[in-house]
Amino acid sequence: MHCLSYLRIKNFRACKNVSLPLEGYTPLVGQNNAGKSSILYALNWVLKPVALSIKDFHDSDQPVEVVACIDGVTDDVLGRIIQEKHRKAITPYCREGRLWIRVVATGTTAKTLSKEIWDIDQCPDNDEPEHWRDYPTGLPQAVSVLLPDPLLVHAMHDIGEDLGKAKVGSTIKNLLDEIMGPMLEAHAELNTALDTIRHILTADGDHRSEHLQQFDTDASDALEQFFPGLALDLDLQVVDIKDFFKSGDLHVTDKATGDRRRFDQMGTGTQRSIQMALIRYLAETRRMESKSPSRRLLLIDEPELYLHPQGVRRLQKALACLTQSGFQIVFSTHSPLMLSRDNAADTVIVNKSIEEGVTARKPLRQAVDEAIFGAESQSRTLFELGNLAEIYFAERVVLCEGKTDLRLLPLAYERLYGLPPELDHIAFVSLGSCADISKALLVLAAMGIRACAVADLDFTYTHARKGGLLDRDAKDMAAAKHILARLQSDHGFTLNGNGLPQNDKKAGWLAADVWACFASDAEGKVLAEGSHDALKEANVWAWTQGCIEQVIGTYDKGEDAIIEQEQRLRDMDSAYIEKNMPAFKKCFDWIRSV
Repeated sequence: MHCLSYLRIKNFRACKNVSLPLEGYTPLVGQNNAGKSSILYALNWVLKPVALSIKDFHDSDQPVEVVACIDGVTDDVLGRIIQEKHRKAITPYCREGRLWIRVVATGTTAKTLSKEIWDIDQCPDNDEPEHWRDYPTGLPQAVSVLLPDPLLVHAMHDIGEDLGKAKVGSTIKNLLDEIMGPMLEAHAELNTALDTIRHILTADGDHRSEHLQQFDTDASDALEQFFPGLALDLDLQVVDIKDFFKSGDLHVTDKATGDRRRFDQMGTGTQRSIQMALIRYLAETRRMESKSPSRRLLLIDEPELYLHPQGVRRLQKALACLTQSGFQIVFSTHSPLMLSRDNAADTVIVNKSIEEGVTARKPLRQAVDEAIFGAESQSRTLFELGNLAEIYFAERVVLCEGKTDLRLLPLAYERLYGLPPELDHIAFVSLGSCADISKALLVLAAMGIRACAVADLDFTYTHARKGGLLDRDAKDMAAAKHILARLQSDHGFTLNGNGLPQNDKKAGWLAADVWACFASDAEGKVLAEGSHDALKEANVWAWTQGCIEQVIGTYDKGEDAIIEQEQRLRDMDSAYIEKNMPAFKKCFDWIRSV
């Protein structure tokens, strides 16, 4: 299905020069005032250009320019355009299913707007064009057949203006227009009845009512006595069926009290819930509709506002459903509940800085393709990271191995610094194992996310070597195996054929215990600290003590042990942790510096 696949915005508000890819369902996430709403407005503007205000220009001496790519305009899509003139107008400007459009504003009046299409004869490839020409006759109408005016749902900072009944083009009216389509078709016969009434009541009707004719005559005779030469007639206008439906009010009845009120007289939360319910209803009604050449852009600013968590989840599913029913969805959000495993990979993180203005980071799917080679590895990493909504809502991501780290590290951070890590825009996320740390760091770097990892000592001599973070043939690797062999003879633990520890419950040794023994050995400690320093250069902190249990001073594992350590940390103050568990403070200070 065709859709807008790419957007570039220049000089619009805080968007100095920002570009981003778009999918059928694209969430935009970022801090407040990062520029997400500006991107939505730019998307709306490129398809429905209107005169801008001076505040819309980042630099008033430069033009505002928005470029969009329409992809997927196949022969099948073109063949579904009913009017041949529209099909003929647009076909010459499509190449390999791609069409580029641009809107430019040099001032604040409608005359300063120009709508352009790529000059396909001067563009050798399908990338963003350098050559443009004005829309030829008929092309705007043809483009609007493929992509009708977008439906923009505001964040409701002024709920009265956004949802009020009298507001022309308000969100609620636009939604009702979409929903009323099938009803208008079902009641098309009413147009015949209204035509009959129109002929009777209007001044130029073919069957003008005798009573109205008599009124016209008598009133004109009376007027003749005061102003000769003038005549009166009573013209009663009859609306068509579409206007008839539009003139209705949406009312809400409280089933418990029987209280019935107009929609815009309800509370903010109720209004937003009804608004989103209509979107969900729209998704349901569109499921069974036949294929159309048009795909409408639905732009929503913070759809989760005023909704409870279950409502947010239902709305997310409804929006996903609409993407299969002729809509392309782009929305801004602050809620992880609006992301799912299916769409998180296409989420765009929006930032803003004084130097660059608004910026958009690469989505996870694109970053994985660029950072990792191999379909199986790509799929695995995409699946793992796609489940971690936290990475989209933090400025710094800390990867860790399992649930022990995930639960104890944030708690220790809060006890040391007096605030939870999320208030420092730090997210601790667990990958489940250390095997994917190397690849995940590559992907997050490609996305432009500051990231680091915290790992057990065994990572230094296993996956860090396999993942290319450390040299697998370095001298310290052979030295580590030599030390392990020496310690084995003294302690009786088990080593693999490669000379590294393995779990041996019968002997009472886990691999983690072996590495803790290694770290407590004088020679082993020197090697562990050297590898630790080397890994920091690759943004990985390895516990030189072996693992987090050794940092805390416990030898137990499992859920009961984690709960016990959580309670211990809660009972400690910052000074005690810093004195007795100094590795925590060193680790967190390093994380904050990454």
